[in-house]
Amino acid sequence: MKERTKAGAIVSLVGAIVGIVGVFVAFMLAYEPMMAVELEAGRLDEELIVRYVIPFLSDIGLIAGVLWAVAVYGFLRKEHWAWTAAVIANVISLQTGFFAMIPALSRGLFPVFLVVFLPNLVTYLLLLGYVRQVDKRIIALSFLSGMTYVLAFMNGVASTDKLILSGRPLFVAVQRINWVASIAWGVFTVALLTRKKWTMRVGLGAGLLTLTAGVPLAVATTLEAGRFSMFSPAPMFALLLLIILLVPVTSKGVTRWLHGPTQTGQVAAGG
Repeated sequence: MKERTKAGAIVSLVGAIVGIVGVFVAFMLAYEPMMAVELEAGRLDEELIVRYVIPFLSDIGLIAGVLWAVAVYGFLRKEHWAWTAAVIANVISLQTGFFAMIPALSRGLFPVFLVVFLPNLVTYLLLLGYVRQVDKRIIALSFLSGMTYVLAFMNGVASTDKLILSGRPLFVAVQRINWVASIAWGVFTVALLTRKKWTMRVGLGAGLLTLTAGVPLAVATTLEAGRFSMFSPAPMFALLLLIILLVPVTSKGVTRWLHGPTQTGQVAAGG
């Protein structure tokens, strides 16, 4: 695959600015108002979630911003690892930007972290569609796994909230497994795009973990509420991904991609 190194450096510079400056400013503007609105709503449980989860997401967003900056250096030096560094930074950043909007949206506040999420969505498309031209089917698969990565993390956080409210053993049992599954989907997404030979194994493990933790949550909360449970999307997406990875027609396409050439013919000028 050809690589536009100058374009990669520009995209990574944008990611670094958003990840370092954007995340810091968004956190400073949004953190206290999000806690205050939860307290006003009488939801001490959700205030605790905001108090501890949003700083964690801010931390990884800032770390991603620094990794973006390292990728800028790599692209300018035409290092073979630069694109991989940018992809890792981008995947991490998308988790920060998307989830940090949820508490604000649920209470009618402006989702300040939108200024982090939208630029990172654009940089994702540019990295995969312009800096390197990745197969469109692989881009689609990476979007699906990326969504499952976010949804599994959300299930872990939502389980924590339920745990604060009720302490039921079900939520204790699955809380941490959802987070492990989320990490596994993040690793799968990066490995898929960077053509690691072990990608399929990680995807199968991530899918089974998500089903193990997600299905009991989805069934129990659906029966309890008598309506569709928001715990359901993560295991549903995981099941779809497992089908893609296991059905011969689609599995062969993924395998061909993973075992294709990994060396890049870099474009030195114009990028």
